[in-house]
Amino acid sequence: MPDRAWACHLCFSELGSEARRCIEVMTEKPAGWNAEGISLPVGLPDLRSAGVHQSVILVADDEALVRNLVTLLLQQDGHLVLSAANGHEGLELSRRYPGTIDLVITDVQMPRLNGTDLCAHLVKERPGIKALVMSGADMSEIVSQNINLPFLPKPFDGKTLIARVRAILAAPVQIFKLPFE
Repeated sequence: MPDRAWACHLCFSELGSEARRCIEVMTEKPAGWNAEGISLPVGLPDLRSAGVHQSVILVADDEALVRNLVTLLLQQDGHLVLSAANGHEGLELSRRYPGTIDLVITDVQMPRLNGTDLCAHLVKERPGIKALVMSGADMSEIVSQNINLPFLPKPFDGKTLIARVRAILAAPVQIFKLPFE
């Protein structure tokens, strides 16, 4: 069973302390991922047409650890997750996926296409999509970009992520005014 086991190491320290604690989360390796935790290319079926009723979430983050952890947490909460290594890849995944994408979760700062621009494209191409942007950058930088989207500061814990995702999915669709619209 070693090829089926998948470990995620979460390390953290409390503010003002140099002590670092790590925990290891063991789970079954998600289908379609290789041993390094990289999502393998797969066909993108519309599961809703097959009678599956679960939220579809597009996750775009250039940090593999963050992207894979968010993907794993969302999958364990029952969501279908499309995972992308940057905004450009996220846009291409969206364009190839034939079904509805309920939510995009994206890092603000990424190479090739940043999270704000990704959200702008997706809002135009997929009316009704919801968004959550995340960043480890200073909040003043996010505000200076005039981003009017739900925001999750990094680092965050799994419970906070899942609570925000559930709240956003349960809320009515909002019309977002993005900077270059």
